[in-house]
Amino acid sequence: MDENIQINYIYMMQVASVLSIEHNFEEQLIREYSSFLKEEMWFFNAEDPNFQLIRVTIRPQSVFEQDRDRVEHVITGISYLKEIEDLSFLDIHISREDFSSTEEEYHHLNLYTRGFAEGYDVSKIYPKLYTCLQYVDDEQIPDEIHALSEKLNEAHARRNKKTSLFKQGHPLVTYGIIALCAIMYLITVFMGRKYTSSAVLVFLGADYKTFTLGLKEFWRLFTTAFLHGGFLHFFTNMYSLYILGSYIEKRLGPLSLIGALIISILTSSLTQGLLSANTITIGISGGIYALMVIFIMDMYRLKLISLRSFLPVIIINVMINFLDTTAWIAHIGGLISGIVLYYFFFSEDKIGLGVLIGVMLLSLFYKYATMKIISPFYAGTDMEIVKMFDDLNLKEYALNLARRLSDVYVKYGGGKW
Repeated sequence: MDENIQINYIYMMQVASVLSIEHNFEEQLIREYSSFLKEEMWFFNAEDPNFQLIRVTIRPQSVFEQDRDRVEHVITGISYLKEIEDLSFLDIHISREDFSSTEEEYHHLNLYTRGFAEGYDVSKIYPKLYTCLQYVDDEQIPDEIHALSEKLNEAHARRNKKTSLFKQGHPLVTYGIIALCAIMYLITVFMGRKYTSSAVLVFLGADYKTFTLGLKEFWRLFTTAFLHGGFLHFFTNMYSLYILGSYIEKRLGPLSLIGALIISILTSSLTQGLLSANTITIGISGGIYALMVIFIMDMYRLKLISLRSFLPVIIINVMINFLDTTAWIAHIGGLISGIVLYYFFFSEDKIGLGVLIGVMLLSLFYKYATMKIISPFYAGTDMEIVKMFDDLNLKEYALNLARRLSDVYVKYGGGKW
């Protein structure tokens, strides 16, 4: 970076310090932001009574005129992202030369390095903007950049410290689901020292047709999502859930995340049950695929944040489908539910789409519940589960379970034992 660019960047950071330290604005990362990192900065504060969105730029006017559509798109996108109908925007230009601003449709402030300003008068609301530009000698440039960066970091730290856990927007539902999955994984590991992993997973609530359909334990269609078979399976799902769940929870709210996961988990479990043989299906991958679809479609619409930061999650989940043990049919169910859920969350016709989701789930469930054959049967695993209940001194329940399983074999026979 040459010295002229460095001094311009310092000017921009001086304005940023006023907005961040004095008026609690927080910098926003915009799609393709890295291309303009040394030429513009965006700041947002939903609680500011005057302007919620401010751009600070040192870009030449000629370039700005060519970039007007992108600026308008960012304003529209952030209004949508932050759910603010009448977002107020201020454009701050830092320049050595006169900057014509007669064609701008929104408020603008031109700050000149020669020590004067013109444009919209914000002297009563942001007075320090008019005196913040200070020239720095060439030899002081590195120290000044470091000092301004420290000030901005300290302001960001103080802002987060003053904000409570809930007001910070921490994805508590996402954290809670991860914690639940972690607890269930540890229990699985502990019990696996004595019993086979298949029996342990079914005992803890895995989706397994012999029990889910045969014994009418349909709650397994949901509880199966919180079980994982092996550390790699657990880690990849939790990493994906942390990234995607955090975004969806902050973007749409905790209730929307819960609803999306419930619907997508049930859809993926029912799809797997209808189109695959009798296997033990576990994991929250179906829900993760739905969240991934919602995220990708949202990013395509907003075009504010690059997909690059989420690329590892996408690649991991696509590559997982090539593993032999992957329930890829359940992932398809998650993808389909994600598409429907996206339009539900971002459409005004929530009633119609809500009815569609309800009909979809009921149709899948009816088709699943009326299946005539379970194939194959795994009597060895089933009897081990009976033994697990017997070992817990639930002998009467274990005996009754053995009798019910025998009835299932007769009713849904025809498969391999």
